[in-house]
Amino acid sequence: MKNIDFGGIEMSFKPYEQNQLQIPMAWEMIIEKEHIARVLNDVVEQMNLDKILETYSPLGQSSFNPKMMLKILMYGYIKKRYSSRLISEAVSSDIYFIWLAGGNKPTRNVINDFRKDKMKLIIEDVFTELLIILEQKGYIDMKDYFVDGSKFEANANKYTFVWKKAVEKHRARLQDKVHGLMEEIDKINEREDIKYPEKSENTKEDITPEEIEDFARRLSEKLNGKTDENRTKEEKQEDRKIKKALKLINTDYVPRLKKYNRDLEIMGVNRNSYSKTDTDSTFMRMKEDHMRNGQLKPGYNVQVGTNNEFIVNWSIHQDRNDYETLIPHLERLERFTGRLPDNLGADSGYGNEKNYKYLRLKKIGNYVKYSYFHLEQKSSFKKQKYNWQNMHYDEINDEFTCPEGNKLKYIFTRHDKMPTGFVQELRIYECTNCSKCSCKEECTKSKYNRRINFNKNLWIHKNHVRKNLLSEKGLQMRANRAEYSERVFGQIKWNMDFKRFMLRGLEKVDIEWGLLSLAFNIKKMYKKDILKTKEIGKQMAISAIKFIETKIPAISHWNFYFSGFLF
Repeated sequence: MKNIDFGGIEMSFKPYEQNQLQIPMAWEMIIEKEHIARVLNDVVEQMNLDKILETYSPLGQSSFNPKMMLKILMYGYIKKRYSSRLISEAVSSDIYFIWLAGGNKPTRNVINDFRKDKMKLIIEDVFTELLIILEQKGYIDMKDYFVDGSKFEANANKYTFVWKKAVEKHRARLQDKVHGLMEEIDKINEREDIKYPEKSENTKEDITPEEIEDFARRLSEKLNGKTDENRTKEEKQEDRKIKKALKLINTDYVPRLKKYNRDLEIMGVNRNSYSKTDTDSTFMRMKEDHMRNGQLKPGYNVQVGTNNEFIVNWSIHQDRNDYETLIPHLERLERFTGRLPDNLGADSGYGNEKNYKYLRLKKIGNYVKYSYFHLEQKSSFKKQKYNWQNMHYDEINDEFTCPEGNKLKYIFTRHDKMPTGFVQELRIYECTNCSKCSCKEECTKSKYNRRINFNKNLWIHKNHVRKNLLSEKGLQMRANRAEYSERVFGQIKWNMDFKRFMLRGLEKVDIEWGLLSLAFNIKKMYKKDILKTKEIGKQMAISAIKFIETKIPAISHWNFYFSGFLF
């Protein structure tokens, strides 16, 4: 302690010597024994990274150890340092990063290249090995599995949007202009035998850029082969018009048509938009709408599967809703772990015939809600007697009975193809006695007989799901779904402060969420390990007190004091 005279007052401070050597000098001795950095270090040391080692070359400058790179990346996500710049700064200033890096100081470019190029090779293997560790510790068991989705903003400009409807409209107009221009060329040059490739005599189908270019090339060759000798003034004027039209085709129409075709190819069948900054992202409505105007932002639909509060699977989708995400998500889980869960719980966004059929095929306990499940439980819904869902259906005679006693009999079957290609079968039932019914206006707004579109396959699935959801197990699954799956997104968005991806592209976004899931699971495992250690210590202390009581009964009145002192 050193005394310093300050304005006549003597003050004492603790020693402060910047250049003095300190003991211990090893970073490892400074790190607390129960720090999360040690837990992360032990987990990574157990992992097999042979797959990534094969990608390194023995030639040239030596590379950083992939285990070291993986440690600092994962620790960066644990400590909410998601950018490569922040991680590169930390390996020079933070003792935990310095220890994990072993004194190495990779630059932000090296860290970023490792994340986007190397991690895609091992992210699934690393995640699977962590799941094995969690299962060995008894934290996960893959019995009850819960799926939920949330939208996260992409690293893209929200004003660089491309909409499918606009592209299709402009492309159709351009096609009309191309056909009209080529017809005009044919009329001007009727003596030539070059015709534009019209697909049909009655209808003009889409013409490709390649066909337009081929037509323009042949016509240009024909014009270049002509000489001005023996050509009239009218013919020369026609040639000039044709050359002007060819210039318009080559400099405007063909490039624009190629661009429209490329836009439609990027969006594919299921997407209706994309951002020019990140072409894999789709414009979606986000829950975090700070402007409160329903603004669409480029983003990704993240699906997470949880078991006992841990993330055991994830998948990234471009769909704006959860309708078609469940099957690809479960297929990835099966690839991860080699198995599927015993039971699955999810909200009504996943409740459709295609998903129910898949769960039944895979023999997974179905606790996935469907639309109107909660509404069905209300008395107000049951009082709607003309709602077809409240009408009695006779499976034997295959007919419905309305509240007035009239029969709705089967007349034909219709097959509807969904945008994804799935075909659902709808059976149509019609009442033949509506004209004489006094309650027709209450029953239907149609001027014809009342009809019912009945998906019998979905009806059978719903009856099975309703029975599951209303059972004792179903009540437990419904309560746990809200607690386990929705809590994960809450912790990631607010506690881990991750609401927007740093990387661009579907593949890189998938890697980033994988790192985030690894960080989430390690943090959760770390907390559970500490609680388990405290519980073991508490039980040992209680056992010791009970042992002392049996040996020395006279000190039993000190139990309250010992309990307060120990706990």
